[in-house]
Amino acid sequence: MAILLSGLLSELAKNSIKYETFLPDGCDPASIELGGMVCDSRKAGPGVMFAATKGDHSDAHEFTAQAVSAGAPALLCERRCAAAVPQIIIRDVRSGMGEVASVIHGYPSKKMTMFAVTGTNGKTTSAFLTRAILASAGVKTGLAGTVINDDGEKKEEAEHTTSEGADLQGLLARMVENGCGACVMEASSHSIAQGRISGISFDRIGFTNLTPEHLEYHTDMENYFSAKRALFGKYMKDDGIAAINIDDEYGMRLRRELGKRAVSYSMRMEEADFFARVLSVSEEGLAIEVKAPGLSGNKGIKLPALGGYNVMNALQALSLACAAGVPAAAAIESLEAMPQVPGRLERYRLDNGVTCVIDFAHTSDGLEKALGAVRQVCGGRLYVVFGLGGERDISRRPIVGETASRLGDYVVVTSDNPRGEDPEAIIAGIEPGVKRHATPYKLITDRREAICLALDMASAGDIVVIAGRGPETRQVFKDFSIPLVDREIMEDWCRMRGRRVL
Repeated sequence: MAILLSGLLSELAKNSIKYETFLPDGCDPASIELGGMVCDSRKAGPGVMFAATKGDHSDAHEFTAQAVSAGAPALLCERRCAAAVPQIIIRDVRSGMGEVASVIHGYPSKKMTMFAVTGTNGKTTSAFLTRAILASAGVKTGLAGTVINDDGEKKEEAEHTTSEGADLQGLLARMVENGCGACVMEASSHSIAQGRISGISFDRIGFTNLTPEHLEYHTDMENYFSAKRALFGKYMKDDGIAAINIDDEYGMRLRRELGKRAVSYSMRMEEADFFARVLSVSEEGLAIEVKAPGLSGNKGIKLPALGGYNVMNALQALSLACAAGVPAAAAIESLEAMPQVPGRLERYRLDNGVTCVIDFAHTSDGLEKALGAVRQVCGGRLYVVFGLGGERDISRRPIVGETASRLGDYVVVTSDNPRGEDPEAIIAGIEPGVKRHATPYKLITDRREAICLALDMASAGDIVVIAGRGPETRQVFKDFSIPLVDREIMEDWCRMRGRRVL
């Protein structure tokens, strides 16, 4: 789908975005066709508007000449550029380009039922499960999130939890073209605060929980909560419905603020709209009992997942899908066939009796939940291999270390994504927390070596948890990155040791 520049300007004049226009002498906006937008000059080309974003470390206005040379027929920018092409000038490109790109692509989000999931933990699993329920109900559903972006035909590895506005609108447009009737999106606090989701109004929004994270960006929990709250106040449709975890204190606050515009879910309060309790736990999963609107009584199912928090993720997905019209009985039944979510307590049974679990947990709360879930079914020793990313809140490093040593039987501290920091300095920051308990541990900077050591030490009945990176495919250093996938390291170890995954 394409739009003429004249049509874009006409549409923008109808909405709230404030802009100025520069048109070179002799330029006819009705003769310029726009088929998309990019904010990376390396992706610029004919018919694609270039959005010049400004970040903490770079200013894309410096690359407008390259974008125009590559064929970009127009610019979205924050100041007048030297290029002799039409320019739409707005105060903040990052927060406005989603809205402009939405117009270019014909308002794709208006052509689907839009779901968003936000919160500190559980977004990815909840989004995957919501899509699985919708798919089982016959709704072709796209996915935009931390692990993958799926336009209904093609899956691509995601670069961010929530893409930049130009990329996001392009993804939504492809979903529409591929026949998707719905989209499930993870909405990060950064994307909400930066306006990356501008141009989208959501029909249903889920809130999982709020625990300390990203405080280097938000400074404190109240600011963090305010960013999340804005999703419901600014981006939810007037007739939209929120699905809120009321076991979380911030969720309870949201529930009170939203009133009749919210449904609640809980594992503590039976009066919630959606409620579940765990009946039994095994390595194969959880036997649970669910209460939901529309059921004649509570329904028992086997959830093929570990951890009470995955029951909460299932309730989140269930409440979102039911709020969109999926019958509760059918939605609950589909949860019994829930897929294994990449990097979320992803389990592999090895032929020597060892179980390897790969998980994305990289906060104290996330690691505590993951290790607590695994501990319930671990008949032997629990080995924990983990690290923390660089250029993130350093105060939580010893806290995460303490969690690992308190719940694990043997801890291997290693590198994650050091970014611009010295990996050994990050490990040194974690070590004081590990030392708080008598749990034996080792510090091994090379992640491959660390994982192999734990697998070498483990024997039948033991579980090795590899935490922090989940399905990530590259390890990020200051000026470069290298291919690194935890699952592939485990598979390489199996080949070297003559083992196999069952």
